[in-house]
Amino acid sequence: MYTLKTEWSDTRWRRALAFCAGALVLFYMLCPVAPQRWSDLYASYGKTAIIALAAVYFFRARLDGVPEVRLVVYYTIWLFLTRLFNTDLYLQNELDLVISRVLCCVLLPVGLLLNGRERRLMLDIVIAVSGAYYFVTALLGLYACIFGVYFYIPPEHVVFGLDNAFYGNGFVRIVAWETTRTISAVWFYLAWCMMIYAFFRCENRLWRIPICLALFVFHLAIAFCVTRSVFLAASVNAAMLSVLLGMRCVRVKKAWLRTAIITVLALFALVLCYKSFEWLRSATAAVYNAMDVQIERTSDQFMDPALVSGDGSNFGDSRDMKETLSNGSNRFGVYLSAIPAIRDEPLRLLIGKYNSKLMDGPHRYQIGPFWHMHNYLIQVLMLTGLIGFLLVLAFSVLLVVRMVRLFFSSHPGATLAVKSLTLPLSGILIYGMLETVIFTASADERALTDFRELFFFLVAGVVLAYSYELAPPQKRR
Repeated sequence: MYTLKTEWSDTRWRRALAFCAGALVLFYMLCPVAPQRWSDLYASYGKTAIIALAAVYFFRARLDGVPEVRLVVYYTIWLFLTRLFNTDLYLQNELDLVISRVLCCVLLPVGLLLNGRERRLMLDIVIAVSGAYYFVTALLGLYACIFGVYFYIPPEHVVFGLDNAFYGNGFVRIVAWETTRTISAVWFYLAWCMMIYAFFRCENRLWRIPICLALFVFHLAIAFCVTRSVFLAASVNAAMLSVLLGMRCVRVKKAWLRTAIITVLALFALVLCYKSFEWLRSATAAVYNAMDVQIERTSDQFMDPALVSGDGSNFGDSRDMKETLSNGSNRFGVYLSAIPAIRDEPLRLLIGKYNSKLMDGPHRYQIGPFWHMHNYLIQVLMLTGLIGFLLVLAFSVLLVVRMVRLFFSSHPGATLAVKSLTLPLSGILIYGMLETVIFTASADERALTDFRELFFFLVAGVVLAYSYELAPPQKRR
């Protein structure tokens, strides 16, 4: 077991820490269901629990730990200092942002403090609860999307389905818990990754039947979120899985031939997975039209009339892929807007900016109004300046190195289940290069962090623990 210090491995303390960490991750799943009630709970019990958890952890662990943990802790401290430098001396404006960073930096080392059995148990509980939650969410979202209806879920009447035309609605997509498809797609993607881990993790093979069923539902839900950044993340994961299986199953003596076969399999899996999302939507449309459904499509009134057919529904993507590739869905312009924005306010490089004012400068140089910089590293740069950017970049590089070591480890303990934990981390990092999801405020304004980011840091700690145990760095002679 890898621990920060031997005397910190007190069983009762680390298990209590793991329980509180898992409970807080699951607590944030309540936010989309009842945002106002969740906000009230967070304002009282939530903040208290996060600060208490951080106090208990830092009282015993202080600022020690592996390099990745220390970098995240230093980033949190630096973000706090930049709030003061930006005149928020009493944290009247961005206290919640600081608390969200504190929570993330406390979640990360939890996996490192636990032994292998405790890590598996913690993941089993979190995956069982969140997997069931997102399975129900996926079913409700698919029903509303495919049948073109919308409905409201008590107690706060949060909507499933399209009930307005705010986003222009150029194609049919899932709306789950009244959030954007780019956010809900990551929920289903993480649940998809959970099922892959559970498939390899479960000892009773009969459990693999419902796991595969849930995996298909999540795959279909991802397809109907029509979020190409998540399509890419899942496709890369499919390629990674083919590499893992290829290294285990391909028995060819010549190393170059074995490598070539595995590479071809990985490329085939990547393309097949990406195209599968389009094929699933097309197949669903064919089945829907053949069923002659009599349910009134109440959401069609908010759709582009050209996409609504009289005898059924078209579930295709109306966006032009060539145009998207040429301008990155207008992201290239968003990225470049950071340069003149920093030139206008060079102090940003030193102390960053208020989160609420982060986009004021870039908006002057963008074609359309974007809510964030669509890249977690650039977002960190604009929020916390160059020091924060370098800390996060260093963490990202070190994490990827540890993931690669674990992924290719030949240690008997590096099972397929353990190696599959690198999938959601790689996917979030890919998604983060096109959206914002970690180290800054969540794009879902109902909370400044959410399950996507919290699950990332929880699993990152587990992966780091396994990596240091099963693929330790080689000592220099």
